[in-house]
Amino acid sequence: MRLTWLPILKILALMQPTPPDSSASHAYQAAIFDFEGTLVDFQWRLAPAQDELRRAFTGLGFSGDEFSHGNYATMWNAAADLRRSQGRMAELREAVCPIYDRWDADALSRWAPRTGAAELLRRLATTGRRVGMVSNIGRKALTAALDRFQFAGLLLPVVSRDDVSFMKPRAEGILRVLTDWQLAPDAVLFVGDSRADVRGARAAGLPVAIIRGGECAETEFAGDPPDHMVSHLGELIELIAA
Repeated sequence: MRLTWLPILKILALMQPTPPDSSASHAYQAAIFDFEGTLVDFQWRLAPAQDELRRAFTGLGFSGDEFSHGNYATMWNAAADLRRSQGRMAELREAVCPIYDRWDADALSRWAPRTGAAELLRRLATTGRRVGMVSNIGRKALTAALDRFQFAGLLLPVVSRDDVSFMKPRAEGILRVLTDWQLAPDAVLFVGDSRADVRGARAAGLPVAIIRGGECAETEFAGDPPDHMVSHLGELIELIAA
């Protein structure tokens, strides 16, 4: 009698384990947070600060579209591109960082934590997640704010603009945290409030969640859509530890 293998192959196929659903949510091993607009409300006075910075960069001899139309971060990055190649970063910091620091201090006088911020950071720590920060705020104001709002010790590492050559939307700070943690980009969620956060996270290969009501209005993300859009920090517990 001649045997057919077709029924046997069907049985073997049914015995194979079912592959995981790639569309299902997965837990992240870690999260990197932005600071202003994300864990605290956004208070930087952008218009007057950027006008002063624009005059300062022009006075240093910088010109071009990035300085006539750029924002506080992209103006710095364009200047740093040139000064770094010339070995003159210390000179740039000495000339311009006091202006950034002064507007940081002005915002610090008004910052208030977003509802549930400290609770979120503590809950993530209890689940064993690593939690860090990459911010365009300077070290002095950032350290004072983290102490004031009892965030200090809940975020490690904390990377300020003083710790990198380039601000977000460049990915330098985010990549520094990934290297420190030795984690793959898709294992880490970046949480921010601006297009710079989306672009910085994308440049580093990270998925990104944006919280509404920060530096950028929701309509501004049409060209840079995040992976997740949330309305309050409490939503991130389920998203990160799914």
